[in-house]
Amino acid sequence: MARRTEGEEAESSRLLAADWGSDPHTAAFGPGSAQDGGDPSHKTSPPLWTWLLLIASVLAFSSSGIVFSMMPEVPAMTLAAWRLQMTTAIMVPAAVFEVVAQMDTNTRWRLARAVWTLLLNGSLLALHFGLWVLSLKTTSLPHAMLFVCMAPVIVALSMWIMRQPISWGELGGTALGTAGAALLALSSAHSGAAGPGAASWRGDLAALAAAALFVAYLSIGRRLRAWMPIFTYSTLVTEAGAAVLTLAAACIEGSTPRHDPRSAHYGLFQWASSASYFPKIAYLAVVPGLLGHTGFNALVKYMDPLILTLVGTMEPLVGSFVGHAMGLVELPHPLTYIGGAVVLASTVIVSVAGHHRQKAEQKESERRIRSKSHLTTASVQLT
Repeated sequence: MARRTEGEEAESSRLLAADWGSDPHTAAFGPGSAQDGGDPSHKTSPPLWTWLLLIASVLAFSSSGIVFSMMPEVPAMTLAAWRLQMTTAIMVPAAVFEVVAQMDTNTRWRLARAVWTLLLNGSLLALHFGLWVLSLKTTSLPHAMLFVCMAPVIVALSMWIMRQPISWGELGGTALGTAGAALLALSSAHSGAAGPGAASWRGDLAALAAAALFVAYLSIGRRLRAWMPIFTYSTLVTEAGAAVLTLAAACIEGSTPRHDPRSAHYGLFQWASSASYFPKIAYLAVVPGLLGHTGFNALVKYMDPLILTLVGTMEPLVGSFVGHAMGLVELPHPLTYIGGAVVLASTVIVSVAGHHRQKAEQKESERRIRSKSHLTTASVQLT
């Protein structure tokens, strides 16, 4: 395997920092600063409108789990497919404009060569969304949101397993996150509740798997988003994910192309003609999807990714509070409070420690580049 240069390492660190500025359900909706070219570390004070957008974005994407929970009768794969189908339909015009009016010939050829990578990443997105919706149907809303937000902890754990550079703070946060996950699993076993909305270890495992798949999705998407326009990438990956989920809904859940009211099966595109489902799916596509997730990606240009990551950890708290206020979430088991607090603390610790490690690595890489440049200049002058 070829060794990367210091310049490539510095760029990789910058792109990874941009990814941490995205929420765990958002990466499908934009490339963040990797595409826009912003460097938050060089910004001064963020303008007032960015803080207002940040608050609106948190409220927006925190509501997604609640709206999904309002459609308990729809099978998980079908419901996830509906969500990505409408998101794709909304973004197609912008993607077509980018390809036709803004993209040069070389980029179009590069896009054509990346089709299989886009399909792979769309499949990862499909699995992530499918398991995330499944977790909402098989465990409690607080558990689903807490486990799916453990992506930073999973990244740190994978770095440790692969023996990549990692700080003691990230290791400590990972250990703390593991303990918090164990407490949440223990609360599922001792909750004593059953039926929809009750905590279960199967649903917890589905949410944790969704977080792990999101990490894999980010790893591939980070490279594509460095050169691919925002809506082109978002539309193609979301379209691939929608296709995979639609096929899974047909094969696994028996959903049919056209909904028959006399049948127990749901239609693959039933949301488009249903007065009950269309508003909910439209809300999921526009508010958590475009406003929430794309808003977060846009903020990477103006705010430090660490701020966005820490604010993003509020999603389980905001979502659970709103869900309880709406009567959709019951008070959780006492162990859920303890385990949830530990999980959130671990996510913050890992995010802060990883942020500082990446900054230190970037500075060291830049120092080496400057040192080599000075040596080269001195050598030229001597000759």
